[in-house]
This record gives sequence, structure tokens and C-alpha cells, in this order.
Amino acid sequence: MNLLEEYNNIKTPKELSEFMKKHITYGYLGKSGNIYHFNDEGFNEKWKDEYILENYIDVLNNKIGNCFDQVELERNWFNKNNYEFKTIYHQVMLDYDNPYPTHTFLVYKENESWYWFENAWEDMSGIHKFNTLDELLKYEYEENLKFLKTYNITQDEINKIQYFEYEKPNEHLSSIDYLNHVANLKKRIFL
Repeated sequence: MNLLEEYNNIKTPKELSEFMKKHITYGYLGKSGNIYHFNDEGFNEKWKDEYILENYIDVLNNKIGNCFDQVELERNWFNKNNYEFKTIYHQVMLDYDNPYPTHTFLVYKENESWYWFENAWEDMSGIHKFNTLDELLKYEYEENLKFLKTYNITQDEINKIQYFEYEKPNEHLSSIDYLNHVANLKKRIFL
């Protein structure tokens, strides 16, 4: 069975999580067609000019994706399986060169509970259950803050963290076009 067939046979979020842990690693596809792995020389430096958003088929074929790409694989599965879900992006919104990582993730509702589905953020990978969406977002925010503090973020910069709910982007967007799509100020949801 090829990877697409295996993916199409997944029946539960837990199975999707296990599938992604087994098959999808962190990295990105470049405009040049090159695959960039997290530990590759120039990984971060090349991202701005090279990155293109993968669709779910690209992620399955390349077996790689950053959080933006992996969320599109997740979005496809949760949409196909009729779940209520949201895709969320957060960033420290600075008007100067930003040294802080951004992140996207998917949350879904099942049996009146909300779940944070995570694969790309290795330390937080898995499915995390919460009573409410607000509780989930506050927890993710606290975990994100712990991570950002390893970068020596200032209190003023912490105050500029913003969360956005975003809709499905067009395929193969550049890094700049993608960031413009997800950080749509009209859809700010938290903080």
C-alpha cells in the first residue's frame, strides 16, 4: 500500500497522529524543488526566499513539511471526515526584524471537547484534550511562551503575541504570501 492509500484509510484522529509521527518529518519544499531538512545548513536562511506551501499530496509525496504544510495535510483529513475544526496561526507581531518562530496548528471538536492536534512541534506532538477552546488556546499560549523565553523575548515583545484563525490558503504560496494570508488582522482570535 502506498502512502496516499494508507492516509486515505485512516479512520480516527489518533490513527492520523500515529501515521504522521511515523511518516512525516519536519522541513520544507523549496521553489527549486529541493527538500530542506531541519538540520541542513542554511535551513532558516533559505526559508524566506525558497519556501513554498505544500498541499497534502506534496507532504505525502515528500514525507516532509513544516507546521504550515502539516496543517494542510491535517486540514484535508479533518475536512474529509466531517469534523468541526479550526486552523490557528500565532506570531510575535513586530515592526522590526523578527527573530521569533511562528507556528500553525489545528484544533478540532469532538463530543463537546476541544483537541489540539500537533505533529510539527515535536515537544508537544500528540493530541491534547480540553474542555473548551479558550482553555486549549491558553494552554498552547503558555507552552509557546515557555519556548519563546528560550530566545530571551522581552515583556514588550510578549505583549505583541497574536493568534489568528485562518482559512485554507491557496496551494504553493511563497513564504511572504503565506504569512500575509494567515496573519489577517480581521481574524484575530486570541490576545
